[in-house]
Amino acid sequence: MTGGNAPNEFYQSILEAIPNGIIIIDNNGIINMLNGAACSFLAITRDVVGRPIKKIFTGGELTKINKGQFQAGEKIVINGHSFFINRSDITFDNCNLGAVIILQDATEIEEISKNLNSVKKLNQELDAIFESSFDGIMIGDEKGNGVKFNRSLVRITGLEPWHFLGRIADLEENGIFLCESVTLKGLREKRTVTAIQKVFNGKEVFCTANPIIDSDGKASGVVTNVRDLTELNQLKEELEKSNLLATRYHAELSELMYEKLKKEKIIAESPGMRKVFSLIIRAARTDSTIMILGESGVGKEVLARIIHKTSNRSEKGSFIQINCGAIPENLLESELFGYEAGAFTGANPKGKAGLFEIADNGTLLLDEIGDLSLNLQVKLLRVLQEREFYRIGSTIVRKLDIRIISATNVNIWEKVQTGSFREDLYYRLNVLPIEVPPLRERKEDILPLAVHFVRLLNEKYEFEKRIAPESFSILESYSWPGNVRELQNVLERLWILSDGDLIEPDNVDLQLNNLKSRQKNPSVFVSELLPMKEAKERLEKELIKMAFDCCPSVRKAARILDMDHAGLIRKAEKYGITLSGNKNFM
Repeated sequence: MTGGNAPNEFYQSILEAIPNGIIIIDNNGIINMLNGAACSFLAITRDVVGRPIKKIFTGGELTKINKGQFQAGEKIVINGHSFFINRSDITFDNCNLGAVIILQDATEIEEISKNLNSVKKLNQELDAIFESSFDGIMIGDEKGNGVKFNRSLVRITGLEPWHFLGRIADLEENGIFLCESVTLKGLREKRTVTAIQKVFNGKEVFCTANPIIDSDGKASGVVTNVRDLTELNQLKEELEKSNLLATRYHAELSELMYEKLKKEKIIAESPGMRKVFSLIIRAARTDSTIMILGESGVGKEVLARIIHKTSNRSEKGSFIQINCGAIPENLLESELFGYEAGAFTGANPKGKAGLFEIADNGTLLLDEIGDLSLNLQVKLLRVLQEREFYRIGSTIVRKLDIRIISATNVNIWEKVQTGSFREDLYYRLNVLPIEVPPLRERKEDILPLAVHFVRLLNEKYEFEKRIAPESFSILESYSWPGNVRELQNVLERLWILSDGDLIEPDNVDLQLNNLKSRQKNPSVFVSELLPMKEAKERLEKELIKMAFDCCPSVRKAARILDMDHAGLIRKAEKYGITLSGNKNFM
């Protein structure tokens, strides 16, 4: 160093090498020196040298530093930037010559602190995950020495924690592990190794060692996972026992339900009907939408009632049914959805609740669903999708908790193909199809049903009639095209026409032959001359009787006879004809 300014240049170069901001002031607060970092931090130039520090920073941030009115390492903000400040007095021969002010950028330190906190939090989360594992986990170094392990490892192996903080080879050598260590094998072969091992306490464990391979291809550590097969086997056995128990309970429950149905005079002795009853008992435990399929007279309504009665809904709501083919479309809509006061001419001035509303929390049976008009199909689809509806003439939405069961004796899919039934509604209704076999396919039910119907008539009219044993084979040999409904009608007719206490085979033969004759040759014959008007009336009466015998409702009969619904009702009343059994007069 040469020249008068050489020492100052030397000191200045030292200051410039320091990354922190440095300001040197004399005992009067005059700035003598500062480095580039200070200029950068404080957004000033070197022209401030020789000027009082309080003139440069009027906000008072550095003024108190000049007076020593601060704590070492205090954080201050200058020009919107954070710094940590330190001030060291310069003394010589007990005289105060000034001070050195050191500015350290707080942003970098705070970022480092933030990163350290993130790392700390991550380590805490990893430790929590590590300890939450039900499997035992051990981390070892490149020699297989235990470095870290979780509590599950101690629980599974039954070893004290200090066993895992040494050489794993010692465990093998001391007979604690009764076979070769997968940890050491994984390190040695630099690959994942899996094996079943036995521990000294008799437990069987499933071990997997995953070596940690560094960039040089060396095994720098290993992670070993230990799963308790003894516990798993015990759990598996318990699960199998639970499944067997559940299966037995379900079987017993189904049998109890079937016995309950028998006590309630539900007849099902044939394999086909027992299968149907098994299905409806299972279905009753759910709220799935059901479609019951079967010929007229097989007992679809009876099954729907059983589903409701054996479900939880029987305690909360009612079973409501409606025949979709027996009511004109405009009336059917009001029957289903209800209406507000004054919704249309002739409406009840107080309004009316619909069947959806009445069946809330219960079950609604839509019988003859295939006869539902396309307009009502759209509205029914919305009810099924949204579980809500509007009364006619209302803007208030009403929520529904309802189970829908539909029933039909026609092939709905064929109606879908012809466009008379919506495909989307078909899939909504046909979630769980239940097909009821016709009576001719379940002959085992004919005799129990016949005995059942006779018993009901005996109870109703306080008589004691019974079926002659010889009559049973005749009843079984008939095809019963009208199914259970026809069987019930025939038994009622036989019960009335039988003179004694026995329903004799001759009477059964006669009635069934009459039925066969009508089915083969439905024409009406007259054996004498009579006025044309009377002949026409006889023909009308016979045709109406035949239609009522084979149809489930007046509307169905009217369609077959090509008559107006109301006109057919008037004709039936004129001739004293009524629907038999459980048929719907609508």
